[in-house]
Amino acid sequence: MRKINEQRINEVYEYITHVQYTESRTPSIREISKACNISGSAGALRAVRCLEERGMISRTYSQDKKVISIPNNLELGKTAPVSIIGTCACGEPITAVENVVATVALPVEIFGSEKHFILYAKGNSMIKKGIFDGDLMVVRVQNTANAGDVVIARVNDDEATAKILAIKNGKYYLKPANDEVDEMGKKIYEDIYPEGEWSILGVVDNVIHNPNNGII
Repeated sequence: MRKINEQRINEVYEYITHVQYTESRTPSIREISKACNISGSAGALRAVRCLEERGMISRTYSQDKKVISIPNNLELGKTAPVSIIGTCACGEPITAVENVVATVALPVEIFGSEKHFILYAKGNSMIKKGIFDGDLMVVRVQNTANAGDVVIARVNDDEATAKILAIKNGKYYLKPANDEVDEMGKKIYEDIYPEGEWSILGVVDNVIHNPNNGII
């Protein structure tokens, strides 16, 4: 029976978790061999199998390869890079800004592992959905949504707005979440019935409040 090299096992485990935490992925057997100074892939594979048998890691199997997967206990502390790409109107549509302002790391445990982007909210048409001027809207990238979802929609070719997706008489439209009226009793924030082609860029699934708003 081959003697287990506990030092090697620990080094492989530490390398796998390091790559998972810092790069949000798992290394290949070849990468493990090189990083841990193991001659050939067989030794690295033995160490990985040992870790799997001990329940310290898990692996997924596809038709042509075996891939080390992230165990549930290692999801804690994992982050994913998300780009802040500008400002989005919460009122009248404004020209969409798609230049990356900054990139931040968000915890996967809270925000999920789906692809996201972040937009600054501008305006007050979505306050009944808890979105205030200056807040950060964390948007899950997708081009479909359900009625009632808060979406980021592109209208008039290059304008983006945050609104509730609603449907009336079989036709979708964009609805604000603020019933405020002016002194004449007219709604300040009106429904938007996009003309021509329009699209959904994503669904707002989290909001990070601007501390200057006094919202906790």
